[in-house]
Amino acid sequence: MTDQSANDKAKVLLEKYLNGNCSEEEQALIEQWYLTLGTEPIDLTESALLEDFAELREISIAPIKTYNKLRFLLPSAAAIAVLFMTVLLWQWKVDGNIKEEEVTLTQDFAPGSNKAILSIEGEADISLSGGQEALVSDGDLLSYSDGTSIKALESVRQVKLSTPVAGQYKVQLPDNTVVWLNALSSISYPTVFAEDERRVTVTGEVYFEVSPDKNKPFIVETTEQRIEVIGTSFNLDAYGDNGNTLTTLVEGSLIVERNDIRSNVLLKPGEQSIVSTDHKIVVKKVNVDEESSWKDGLYIVHDASLAQYAKKIERWYDVQIDMGSYADESLSAIIPRNAKLSEVLQAIELKTGVKFFIEERRVMAIN
Repeated sequence: MTDQSANDKAKVLLEKYLNGNCSEEEQALIEQWYLTLGTEPIDLTESALLEDFAELREISIAPIKTYNKLRFLLPSAAAIAVLFMTVLLWQWKVDGNIKEEEVTLTQDFAPGSNKAILSIEGEADISLSGGQEALVSDGDLLSYSDGTSIKALESVRQVKLSTPVAGQYKVQLPDNTVVWLNALSSISYPTVFAEDERRVTVTGEVYFEVSPDKNKPFIVETTEQRIEVIGTSFNLDAYGDNGNTLTTLVEGSLIVERNDIRSNVLLKPGEQSIVSTDHKIVVKKVNVDEESSWKDGLYIVHDASLAQYAKKIERWYDVQIDMGSYADESLSAIIPRNAKLSEVLQAIELKTGVKFFIEERRVMAIN
């Protein structure tokens, strides 16, 4: 197969995928390529193929619902080369020149999904529908985003939305602020905010798109810190992994204040504050997509240790992971959150060479 022939096949395959017209085998091919993408930019060189993909290269990571609706970023000539080589390998497999490697994992686990518990002051807990993705709080009415009523309230109540392990959910607060909850997370708030402020309490990891209101600041409280904003978008990771609470500002501005000492910082977009149990507030520049892409159905991992990423896998797949001697091994990858656990482990193996064994709900790196 000539280079031009491979280029043409790559272009056609991508176009079919984006239009949802792939066969199951073609879809699997593209998804496998997607799982192997790195995040480091490489200088682009001109070619007919790159020109054909110019529009796609400009697309940033976008929300994904299913693989068929996946929109992804072509970050570099290297990514194009990976697809080019994948098309070659696929063609050889179709021709019977190579054999597909057998999967060695004997167990598999589905990713997390929409599920949450709604706790209303003075009422029994309510398990929210997994067929819905968002709770809407509109004064005296709690409903789903499609308008289906959950509970009518006669007075102002304190409510709490909680996600279990392998769960996620979204909520629209009374002021139209939108909040995404990752697994093992929660948000507590009143069904009607006070006249002078909007105060919520959170645990775990949440992403906020705060509705602007100069006369009523939005206050977020966690165990370690207090955040004050007027209108902004930010990601808050209060899981406490490694003893740290991470606040990443996407747009706008906000003030982060430690609870135990009189210390605060003003964050600018692209900055992250780190509040730990034994240090002052540290601020650093970060890639905001890496920190908040989980809400759009992706994990963008750049030069993170396997031990760090293992925490995310544990919460999302309800498993325990032992990375053993590979805990400090570095990983860079883009991995869809709706991939099965076996696909995630295979992606890690492609990037690092580490192999895994699953026993019941425990995943172990093979030394």
